[in-house]
Amino acid sequence: MEDEGCFICIDKPKGPTSHQVDYWVRQITGVDKVGHVGTLDPQATGLLVMAMGRAVKLVEIAHEQPKEYIGSMKLHGDVDEGSIREAFNIFKGSIYQLPPLKSAVARRVREKQIYELEILEIEGRDILFRVRCESGTYVRTLCLDIGYYLGTKANMTDLRRISTVPFKEKDAITLQQLSDYVALANEGKDRMLRSIIFSPSYLLSPYAKIIVKESAIGTISHGSDLYPGGLRAIIGEPLAGDRVGVFSESGKLVGTGKMLISYNQIMDTKILDFDRVFVDPEPSKIGKIQERDKPREKEKPREVRTFGQKERKSNDYGSSRHEERKRENYKKSANRSQGNSRKDWARNRQGRR
Repeated sequence: MEDEGCFICIDKPKGPTSHQVDYWVRQITGVDKVGHVGTLDPQATGLLVMAMGRAVKLVEIAHEQPKEYIGSMKLHGDVDEGSIREAFNIFKGSIYQLPPLKSAVARRVREKQIYELEILEIEGRDILFRVRCESGTYVRTLCLDIGYYLGTKANMTDLRRISTVPFKEKDAITLQQLSDYVALANEGKDRMLRSIIFSPSYLLSPYAKIIVKESAIGTISHGSDLYPGGLRAIIGEPLAGDRVGVFSESGKLVGTGKMLISYNQIMDTKILDFDRVFVDPEPSKIGKIQERDKPREKEKPREVRTFGQKERKSNDYGSSRHEERKRENYKKSANRSQGNSRKDWARNRQGRR
């Protein structure tokens, strides 16, 4: 796969979980790092975007984009078509949702955006619809809430994801196709495999782009911020707080971040705050300074003491005559101190008498 990582679109079948699909893709491709963009329920089908290699770092950014579904729901009672269409119009825009009991997130009320909600067909109590919504929206909860609003209750009967911006349903392939393309690539025929791979740059296509100078990439890889001196060009009109993709002059992805100031207010301050960097730090060009060998200093005599003995060991640098004199002086001082102690004892004894 690519050094920057890549994305592959899988047409998830009904039955397995999204994490099981992760495992199968990992086994087929041999890539260690694999993650999916947006979890699909086991019974849901459709577009499941797989991030591979270093592209796993971009999964959270992919979650920022809307998702689109085709679904069907069943009402538990008879309702006229006018009331159904009115209910669907009410659930457009900002809504509040409580995630279902079986979900991958904490169960608390969340605010989500429903950008589009369209009825495609109504047949009795069965409704076929299309919804374009904010990432993280639970469509089965949406169906349940519409049923409560209509007073009949309802449940989702089928769901298929058709879009995860900027990826489309037409880009998806089955797991069997992926296995066949990998087998062909191992035989040197990688044309089909390359045709289904999307670079990280494709995911960032909806965002504005920052082009940096080649001379600034090394410092960015070591954690430096981006200042106007390292800026080459801005593609788009990003405002303060907007996410942008950062690229080199050769088109290589350098990283992603959020603008600290708007594009038309750039002066001498920091331009953006990096949250992901995709270039490895360059090895330092400064070699280690080798220390010169210092002349070995003469070792001082060390005293070696053993239990029950007093012995002094001299090395090659010591003088044996000097050692003998030190031993004699030590004996004399010991005898002198011993004699003084005896005289003091005799004086003290006479004083007591």
